[in-house]
Amino acid sequence: MPILNITIPVFNRPELTRRTIEAVRKNTKHPYTLTAVDNGSEAETQDLLREMKERGQLDYLFRLEKNYGVAVAANVGWRLIQAPIYMKLDNDVVIHNPKWLDIVLLHMKKAPRDAVWGADLNHQLQNKCHVPKRDGLIGRAAAHVSGGAILIPRTISDIVGYWCEDYGLYGCEDGDYGEKLKSLNIDQYYFDHTPFMEHLGHDSESVKKDFGLNKKVTQDLFRKLYTTNYFLYAQGHRAANTPPQLIPAAFDGYTLAMTSNAHYRPIWHCLLEFHNHRTNHPDDTALNVETLHKLITLQNDLWAKAEADAEQAYSRIRQQIGQPA
Repeated sequence: MPILNITIPVFNRPELTRRTIEAVRKNTKHPYTLTAVDNGSEAETQDLLREMKERGQLDYLFRLEKNYGVAVAANVGWRLIQAPIYMKLDNDVVIHNPKWLDIVLLHMKKAPRDAVWGADLNHQLQNKCHVPKRDGLIGRAAAHVSGGAILIPRTISDIVGYWCEDYGLYGCEDGDYGEKLKSLNIDQYYFDHTPFMEHLGHDSESVKKDFGLNKKVTQDLFRKLYTTNYFLYAQGHRAANTPPQLIPAAFDGYTLAMTSNAHYRPIWHCLLEFHNHRTNHPDDTALNVETLHKLITLQNDLWAKAEADAEQAYSRIRQQIGQPA
């Protein structure tokens, strides 16, 4: 049985994607499954992924009909493939050391309790605000670890859930997950990536030029919503296991058709209403309390139904691909 479910969300960048997948295959020695979720890429990347799947370099390949964003694609691989540890790996991170997983698993085992572990792709181990005290290759994060190469044990995701899909194409889902972990007093660690892997990304300008997607603008658009969710988590007004915006409707062996999670949509609209009042009318206490009460009431009524709808939809696809339902 695999101990690690590695999921790679993909949106174009065929050469980087190829290098990422080949490096995983060459340098990961423990049992694992490797899944690519294609977020509506163009033909060159589609062809590459299908060829790699046919050659056995991918265990699973799911194509989404359009770009639904990193969180949705990452959740597809997380929810569909069963393993004790989930890893999200960006399609611009190349692993070059076959000892990488031995070292990370050793540190995970030595930790006093289950925690989330992330590669330090942004050099936060040197930032005292993020890691007050470094211990060799690792450091306990005071904020949250980034999601470019992150490992999350099943024991944690069973409690905290999956990536929040509230933040658009390139949002704050990793920061959001970190705030959920903090609200539940779950540890987060960075490990030094430089002995094990290389981050080849930093392509925001080419993505903007080639596909009209401005990552920074998209992230900035949702950053204030992230602060609202942070407030709700910290105050106990919003549970950690956020239901997904989208759930699977059908799978033809290649394309995974997604549909709106009907029981979550009213919660989402009410969240936006509360967020807008909180942002634009911070001094109107009565209005904010009224909208917050409405949000909490909707969550109480619909949250469990929205999550049950998602689990049933994903369970059907798991049965179809031979995974435990």
